[in-house]
Amino acid sequence: MISPMLPIRLVLFCVAMLSAICSAVQADPSANDLEAAQSSIAQLTPHDVGSRYGQALGAVQICRNTRTTVKVPALSTVYTGADLKSFEAQAKKIYDAWIKLKQCTLIDDPSECNVVVDESCAAAIGEIGPSGTVFPGLMEGTAR
Repeated sequence: MISPMLPIRLVLFCVAMLSAICSAVQADPSANDLEAAQSSIAQLTPHDVGSRYGQALGAVQICRNTRTTVKVPALSTVYTGADLKSFEAQAKKIYDAWIKLKQCTLIDDPSECNVVVDESCAAAIGEIGPSGTVFPGLMEGTAR
């Protein structure tokens, strides 16, 4: 049986998530931020950049002591047209996967989920952290 409070909780959860996303992404990247973002993505496709953008936004939702850098909001302004659609679709897909992981820690077996979260956060820092192997400088901090 579905609890009558479930729709209210779902709405509150969605509002909290939107608030967190908005606070994680700065509104107006500077010209220097845009230039840095463009030079960072020279070797990556919009799909790949969207993956890392979604990873950064999602990881900071569940990885303690992490935050996005000024590069992140700048990425969403780099593309137009079909490239923008590819970037946005992939970013949403990856971000949604992180949010499902966050929900796992709240609903499923906490100990099993904590292992997955810890490994995912460590991988995110390793890939997009200050010394990242894939897209360095999108996140700051330490994993869990």
